[in-house]
Amino acid sequence: MGIEFKEVLAKYLAKTPKSREAFEEVSRYVPGAVGSAIQFFKPYPIFGLRGYGSRVWDVDGNEYIDYCMSYGAMTAGHRNPSIVEAIVNVVKEHGTLLGMPSPMVGELAKEISSRIPDIEMIRFTNSGAEATMYAVRLARALTGRDKIVKMEGAYHGAHDYLLISDKPISIKILGSYDEPRSVPDSLGTPQDVVKLTLTTHFNDIDSIEKLFKKYGNEIAAVITEPVQTNMGVILPEEDYLKELRRLCDYYGAFLIFDEVKTGFNASSSAAYLEYGVRADLVVLGKVVGGGTPLAAFGGRREFMENITPVGRVVHYGTYNANPLCVAAGLAALKKVFTPEAHERMKNLNYELFKGVNDAIEDSKIVANTIAKGNMGAIYFGLDKPPRNFREAYGVDKNMWYKYWIAMLVEGIIPYGGAWFEEWFVSAMHTREDIEKTVEAYYKVLKIIRE
Repeated sequence: MGIEFKEVLAKYLAKTPKSREAFEEVSRYVPGAVGSAIQFFKPYPIFGLRGYGSRVWDVDGNEYIDYCMSYGAMTAGHRNPSIVEAIVNVVKEHGTLLGMPSPMVGELAKEISSRIPDIEMIRFTNSGAEATMYAVRLARALTGRDKIVKMEGAYHGAHDYLLISDKPISIKILGSYDEPRSVPDSLGTPQDVVKLTLTTHFNDIDSIEKLFKKYGNEIAAVITEPVQTNMGVILPEEDYLKELRRLCDYYGAFLIFDEVKTGFNASSSAAYLEYGVRADLVVLGKVVGGGTPLAAFGGRREFMENITPVGRVVHYGTYNANPLCVAAGLAALKKVFTPEAHERMKNLNYELFKGVNDAIEDSKIVANTIAKGNMGAIYFGLDKPPRNFREAYGVDKNMWYKYWIAMLVEGIIPYGGAWFEEWFVSAMHTREDIEKTVEAYYKVLKIIRE
């Protein structure tokens, strides 16, 4: 570390003493003192107290312009008035959990279907991880096949089916580029399960076709984000998704689009629709719950009618489609995430994207940025935008960490707390937020250049 960064780190420590106290206390009872591992970073994470709009405040009273936005779940904005009103009303007038179906569920299903035509029927879950798990189960049931294809580096939830070759401790354990290995991300994952998940590369249709030629009659589905996240933001190359659709059709496999992060963020509805392809199943989350624990999986009627109790593919959950979350989701989609609001978010994101690029050029560091919809990412140390995880993994992670701490000192949460996360511009960010953020980039990039 250069002397400049030591001073920045000292400022972080001086700025957040109560976060440090909270970290030490909570660590006695909670592993890592966090609710999810992604919230942890060294020397200790910021402990939040409250949020409103585009801002959050920590236990020390520090104010931050927030671009993590709970990893894309809060892009309506913290305590968005429309969503708060809906939640307060449903708690007062209806309750949080009734244990029976509600007409509101049909209203939310209809709203989603009107925006994503491939979703003719839908079921709600509590998290994106649950939704991808059920989508995979349905694809396996309807094909009579067991193997699933996923993209290397892609995150689709922390269940055994798909927590494979996501974020390895070393790129070398993933094997050669031509013959990528399926490697479990967690201890405790049965090897028999790992063998059922095949990994390949985003934006490399030849590598996927190679898998189909070898295992075609064993592959139940390909699951992918249309725009890759959790490795920054990586756009699909021209006709890549169409070729993926063609291969799935030829080999009789399902094509599952995971839109947990990208849905209503990278696009005004489902991002895959912008690329002229159809989905068999679609997974949604984050935005559709308006900041509450709600996700969903849906698709064509002929597939979804195989879900219990109509069919024999099991989907259970006491908290599924509870009134509180459904009301928040309805408010988010109908009152906040209008086409006009998304256009405004997209325009503000372009201003941020342009400002970050100008700051990169001014600082003369090597870095690349990618933006889509209200999302974006920066890749330190890469001289061109990455096409897939193998290329993205080459990012300068030490420089990213310095950037992360330095931006926090400047009162900006620029991302989720890891190099592979993204920034999000919310419906409640302002042009003033963008201007202040770009000013911070100019200052911080010059510091980390040293």
